[in-house]
Amino acid sequence: SSGINAEYGESTESYIREYWGDEVPDMTVHLGVHPGDSIAVECQCNPTVYTRRDVNGCVPEAKEWPALTSSLPLSNVVDTVGNCDLSRDAGTYLCQFVLHCSLTFGSGRSVFLHVPPEAKLPAADSAATVRRIISDLISRQLR
Repeated sequence: SSGINAEYGESTESYIREYWGDEVPDMTVHLGVHPGDSIAVECQCNPTVYTRRDVNGCVPEAKEWPALTSSLPLSNVVDTVGNCDLSRDAGTYLCQFVLHCSLTFGSGRSVFLHVPPEAKLPAADSAATVRRIISDLISRQLR
């Protein structure tokens, strides 16, 4: 596992494309921070044109990115795990952009988990819930 820079552009798309490569993994889990009070399990990307500038002042190619939905059983996972919410709005910034790229190159087998800041949910609690989400996803892949 490794991180993706907080920037749009070919480096992010290339990283995800290279990560998936010729052999597509069973799933990819991305993590990012959001201002909410609980963990949001992002199940889709909405159609959007990205206009917010990244840390380098750049935006992606001016086109409308399509709606995409994860093929992972995320509503079942949320019901089983608890302490998290299913979200259909990953935002219009880098988190959704990363999820868009990952869903595109990974045949829909990706999820983005938005965790709240530690002031709203202690890191140990966030980590425990993230572990349960990933464990549940893995167990469902093995069935």
